[in-house]
Amino acid sequence: MLRIGPYSAWVVVDGAGLETHCVEASHHNRTTSTSGWISSEAGKKFSVYWSNAIRDVDLEATVLIDGVECNRHVMLAAGDFPHRPNTVRVSYTRTSEFTRRDFFFSVIQVIDDDEYIPSVDYTKFGVITLELWRLRVNRVIRQQLQYDPSKIPMLEFQVLPEQTKKGGTHHVRFGTEYRASRPIVDMVDGQKLDKAPYMSFSFKYRPRGLLELISPPIILVNIP
Repeated sequence: MLRIGPYSAWVVVDGAGLETHCVEASHHNRTTSTSGWISSEAGKKFSVYWSNAIRDVDLEATVLIDGVECNRHVMLAAGDFPHRPNTVRVSYTRTSEFTRRDFFFSVIQVIDDDEYIPSVDYTKFGVITLELWRLRVNRVIRQQLQYDPSKIPMLEFQVLPEQTKKGGTHHVRFGTEYRASRPIVDMVDGQKLDKAPYMSFSFKYRPRGLLELISPPIILVNIP
């Protein structure tokens, strides 16, 4: 789990939050940021959770995975909306008003071909980021979700050349598309108040074997 005051974010696999290692924090250009390392397991579905214990300001949240924006939503302040939840879960991206695809960790395949040119920016692989932006809300309408099909993100199975040094590492891909009913949501009309995120949480993920080379080993001690 990563924390900044009353704000927290964590990644969940199989119903359990992943332990976060080597946590760091910084403040730059009015953005307070924190980051840490988590272990990934190929084939596992995961969810990103975040919470604001006090809900003192309207916030727009953006979830970026491997450099791709996969979800955008709003958490409204408690003053005007006291019965809205303090915690949000993001585990999929919508591909239409009636379909979804879940997030999965996946192995990056490499090939011995120096002339192969990747079709994606692989330098952004290995990071799940949650950005929180302060928002000025003009209007809120409670209605069924309206989705813009022109903004469908893409996270697919990747093959990279060996010189990228990505062999044995992971990236995130979307799972099989499935149907889901349109939810009732708060459709919010507003503007961002700042030119940079208010808060930023970044989870850098690696397979457990590689993560142990980055973070200190976990030592279990029996206490009599």
